[in-house]
Amino acid sequence: MNSTVLHSLPLVSFPAGHDVITQDQPLSGLYFLESGEIAVLRNGVLVAEIFEPGAVVGEMSWLLGTTPTATVRTLVPCSFRQLADPEDFLRKNPDFTLQIAATLARRIDSLNRYLVDIKNQFRDQAGHLGIIDEVLDSLMHKHPRNIPRRETGD
Repeated sequence: MNSTVLHSLPLVSFPAGHDVITQDQPLSGLYFLESGEIAVLRNGVLVAEIFEPGAVVGEMSWLLGTTPTATVRTLVPCSFRQLADPEDFLRKNPDFTLQIAATLARRIDSLNRYLVDIKNQFRDQAGHLGIIDEVLDSLMHKHPRNIPRRETGD
């Protein structure tokens, strides 16, 4: 990824405990972590801790055209490169688009591995636990509904 292009984006800094992105609130762009450590929380439950420089947050909401499905909170003082207009930037910088696609693919792969592991644990269970196997099977084979993209003005 071209770090020169990334460094051309505005640098924003937040203290520890600051919500950079708030679940169910409008998104103000994408953020690329420059330094620090953040927590991703969904309905108050810790989903991930991120500390890798260059990690992007906000991309799922932006791609789906929805409000964020999780809160991103700083665990220590953090600096980000903020991308206020993702559409234009990503069209002009496809290497960043590929980075986001790779990140999403890694998340899906991890989730699939986890689902398969849980499915194997409950495969031969009777009763309520056996239903978990059926639900997981349904989730693994169901394609998500198409969420209409928001208008971009193009």
